[in-house]
Amino acid sequence: MSSVFNFSKNSAKNRSTITILDEITGFLNTPNLWWSKKLFDLEAFELPAKIKIIKNEILLQENLEHIFVLGKRVERFFEYQIRHSEHYDLKISNLQVIANKQTLGELDFIVEEKNTRQLIHIELVYKFYVYDPGFKEELARWIGPNRKDSLLEKVNRLKTKQLPLLQKKATQQILNGYHISTTSIEQQVCYKASLFIPRNLKNKNFLSINNDCIVGFWIHFEEFTAKQFDQAQFYSPGKQFWPVDPSKNELWFSYSKIFPQIESFIQQQRSPLVWMKSGEQYEKFFIVWW
Repeated sequence: MSSVFNFSKNSAKNRSTITILDEITGFLNTPNLWWSKKLFDLEAFELPAKIKIIKNEILLQENLEHIFVLGKRVERFFEYQIRHSEHYDLKISNLQVIANKQTLGELDFIVEEKNTRQLIHIELVYKFYVYDPGFKEELARWIGPNRKDSLLEKVNRLKTKQLPLLQKKATQQILNGYHISTTSIEQQVCYKASLFIPRNLKNKNFLSINNDCIVGFWIHFEEFTAKQFDQAQFYSPGKQFWPVDPSKNELWFSYSKIFPQIESFIQQQRSPLVWMKSGEQYEKFFIVWW
């Protein structure tokens, strides 16, 4: 494959126009998937949306230099915001719980609300879902673009594994070393998500979830035709850049130039995220392989 299509994590072309601030802004601007505890019986944690000034962008960039996994990057963005928050103190982050040489799991964050001194255990989730009408149950229709995960599967994991980890005996013993009692800790979930829907459902109101999370559409590869898309310009970002606003990008390719890269993704059964520029209008969409 020609190097012009190499938008890998090490691509200088990919890094040249997208900054750490663009990434953090995209993360913070991603809405929570729900607000009401009635939906999954999970309390939502709202991260303050005000973007903290990055005092040392170079240092933050260096700290993330070898972290390419999107989930790990957004954990650092979350931590940065909490550390500079007027409302919270960070007590613990990414605490591994190990018992008898076996890793039981990890607590994402424990923070303290400054005014009330209330401790909160927070699990952070950052997801991209497409809406597949083929499933019978409404909430089951939100699935990962590669069909490897789903909203309901993740919620089940939160409720049966990640949140109950706090009450494990091994966890309590570790937290005793921090002078923290698990009986006084509230549990909340910061579940940020970007949702993509079929083009023909553009005006549909989706039940239960926060419709502000809908940021684009999805199509099958067969629908990505020159007849429909030849007049636009495109870019397919590496996954670590998925949260970024497409208008921050300056590197664009014609349909004929981007098509071989998209085709390669599809052959590997990978559904790429695509940014599209039409004049001054920007859109994002998934092209699914299935």
